[in-house]
Order: sequence, then C-alpha cells, then structure tokens
Amino acid sequence: MKNKIGLVSGFMVSVFVHFGILLFAFLFLKEQAPIQKELFHSISLNDYIVPQVEQKIEQSAAQIEPEKVIEKEQIVPKKVQPKPMPKNIKNSQIPKSSKAEQTAQNTPTNNATNNAPPKENLAQSLAKEQDKIAAQIYKIISAYIIKNYPKDALRRNQSGSVLVSFNYNSSGVSNAQILQSSNIKSLDKASLDAIEKTKHLFPKTNKNFAFTLPVRFAIK
Repeated sequence: MKNKIGLVSGFMVSVFVHFGILLFAFLFLKEQAPIQKELFHSISLNDYIVPQVEQKIEQSAAQIEPEKVIEKEQIVPKKVQPKPMPKNIKNSQIPKSSKAEQTAQNTPTNNATNNAPPKENLAQSLAKEQDKIAAQIYKIISAYIIKNYPKDALRRNQSGSVLVSFNYNSSGVSNAQILQSSNIKSLDKASLDAIEKTKHLFPKTNKNFAFTLPVRFAIK
C-alpha cells in the first residue's frame, strides 16, 4: 500500500514539474515573438530599390549631351557721318529770330515778384510782433494792479487770477471781456478797469490783434 502511494505521489510530482517547464517555455516564446516581428517589419525594400534607381538616373543624365549654345552675330551699328554744310551760304538765307523772342530775352525780370517774402514768413513775423506787444501790455497791467490793488480784497486778504480777452488795433481797445473769473467780484472788476485805465500806454500798431492775457492778483 505504501508503495502505491509513493508511486502516485512521484507521478504527480513529475507531472507538475513538466507542466511548469512547458508553461515557462510558452511564456518565454510569447514574449520573444513581438521582438522578431518588429525586426522583420522594420526592414523595407526601399533601402535596396532607391539606390539602384538613383544610379540609373545619374547614368542617363550623364549620357545627355549639353545643348550647343548658338552664338548670335553681333550687329555693329554703322556710324553715319553728318553731311558737310555748303560753304557759300548768304546771310540772308540764315533764319533770324523774331522780334518778340529778342524782346523777351532782353526784358529783365520783375525784382518785386522775385523778392516778395513767402506767406510763412509773414505769418511768423505777425506772431512775433503780437507776442512782443502782449508782453509789454502784460507788464503795464501788472504794474497798475500792484499800485491799485482792490481795497476790499486787501482787507479780506483775497487773491486770484482773472483771464481776460480784448481786441487791439490802431483805434484802441475793444470788446474787453472776462473769459475765466476769479470768483471774486472786486478782482474781476479791477482787471477790466486796469485795461481801460492803461490802454493809452499800450504800444502802437497798425495791425489788428486779439489778445488773451491773465491778470494776477497777489498780496506780497
């Protein structure tokens, strides 16, 4: 009985051993199969065909002879010599220039039109003159304000600035008005009074100017 059990157990052990060997071999071959497929698929016939085709193309290109360049004949233009003028030509046959052309050549150009200044220079000169007169008027008005500061504003210690505008020409000052108030009535009135009282001191001009000046009231 013991012998039978030993034989059965030995048979079972051998079966398990062989089954394990077969299983290991199956798994090992299964892992190696994709690698072999990749090796076979990575080889392309193009590696062998392309070089042969390129060699044939190079041979055929070498056999073609370059086209012969046909040189064109250079056409040299012939020099045409002018015909000599006849020596015996009377002065009467030579055409004379008309009197109108001679007078046009002899008449001098008008210096007044050539020496006339351009428009831009006139505008610049007017602007410079206006700035010069405006600076003088500003000094005259400022000097008057210092001497005739409004008494109400002095008592209340009020100061400010008034923006005035007026037209000025040879006839004098016109259309004097306040563009921006100081919000203090005495200062606004004093600014217009200063223009009216000092306009006879303004520099004389024959042109028409429009001035916009600030009148500043400051207590020192």
